[in-house]
Amino acid sequence: MQFKREGNILVARLSDGAELFPSLRVIMKSIDSECGMIVSGIGMLTDFKLGYFDRGSSEYIWEEFNEPMELLSLNGSFTNEGSIHLHAQVSGKDHDVKGGHLDGGRVFNVNEITMVVFDDIDLTREIDDARDTTLLTIR
Repeated sequence: MQFKREGNILVARLSDGAELFPSLRVIMKSIDSECGMIVSGIGMLTDFKLGYFDRGSSEYIWEEFNEPMELLSLNGSFTNEGSIHLHAQVSGKDHDVKGGHLDGGRVFNVNEITMVVFDDIDLTREIDDARDTTLLTIR
């Protein structure tokens, strides 16, 4: 893993075999920043799930992927309490695109990720009873 911060922009390269979510937590802890946004991510992922939140049941409907897929887009947020909320678009050998809420994932070959980290903005997640889910709160 390599990463470097310039002002509020951080660029990271995650190496083959790295677990995506733990790697992001290591980066955030090492730069002493607690929250920010992932604005770009490309490369390849394997061993992950993509989900769709079904508001009627308040549960995610998951599809699991255990073969390498091209990571076309990665976006999301990480909050003060360590919550990471990511969405991804991926494609396989057939070039069909799949996307949704990302759970898990291991880097296949490489991931190149760009983040914006915040010094004066606090992001947290709070329960929204009306929607039976947690929502981003900005302070």
